[in-house]
Amino acid sequence: MQRLYAEALRQGPSTRGELAGKVGLPHPVMSEAFERLVALELLEPGCAHSDVYNRRLLEVAEARTLAPLRRAVDDAERRLVTAAGEFAALRETQAAVEEAGHRENVAVEVHPHDIDPMLELAAEDCRTEVLTAQPGGPRPVHALSRAQERDTAMLERGVAMRTIYQHSARFNSPTEAYAARLGAAGAEIRTLEVLFPRLIIFDRRVAFIPAREPEALLIRHRDVVSYLVGVFELAWQAASPIESAYKSRRDGLVISDVQKAISRLLLIEEKDAAIARRLGISERSCRQHIAAIMAQLGARNRTHLGFLLADELYE
Repeated sequence: MQRLYAEALRQGPSTRGELAGKVGLPHPVMSEAFERLVALELLEPGCAHSDVYNRRLLEVAEARTLAPLRRAVDDAERRLVTAAGEFAALRETQAAVEEAGHRENVAVEVHPHDIDPMLELAAEDCRTEVLTAQPGGPRPVHALSRAQERDTAMLERGVAMRTIYQHSARFNSPTEAYAARLGAAGAEIRTLEVLFPRLIIFDRRVAFIPAREPEALLIRHRDVVSYLVGVFELAWQAASPIESAYKSRRDGLVISDVQKAISRLLLIEEKDAAIARRLGISERSCRQHIAAIMAQLGARNRTHLGFLLADELYE
């Protein structure tokens, strides 16, 4: 674009072809640069049906282009400040009404499209602590990327962060790397073989839990949030600090926990897919663990395994 504009300044009124011939750029690059100069009003047609373009002085084009953009930014900032002030005042009103005993809005269903924006807002407002339970094994890479900036910002301003995953998350490289980055920034992360549904609590004041798929439920009732904190704390005490996948495999503790959980679930659940879903692992991994359990106990088949497990777990 700079080369093309320099040539336009030297030549004066020129056709597109004349400019292209002088700068010697590949056609796609030339076309993109030319259209951008026209958009910035540095090149303009001589008249309605002319293929000759006049160059415009940089200062004139800059003033015409940037002035409306600056006005738009200023207007957006004013509207942001106004709206933020209005919502802050209304939040105080809502808190006063709830304090007076009118609690019909302390549990609100959140539409799927509104979940991420509301989580972002709650994270921005969070000042002391965030507690998170993330069941289902490894998290998708795009979800980790989206959460990293938000979580890092909270940690940088001194928010304490504790997160529980399922054991299977230890063996997923993106989740392991994400946990290492957050751990280095001050977060505490543990894993558990079986975990309750997803839970996020900000400042022991606001909680998000699953509702009817795919919605979520926002809870502000202090007693309910306090109960959820208690549930989290019980799980936290039972969970193990996260280690690298290598160390988890070497020590064998996580594998042992997973196989114990499978052993318990085999007595109440027939389908391997359902067991795998509960533990956040693949069905193939679940079958491999079951095969290992059968070998350890000397079970001849699944029926015999059930008998041996019941005898071992309940004797």
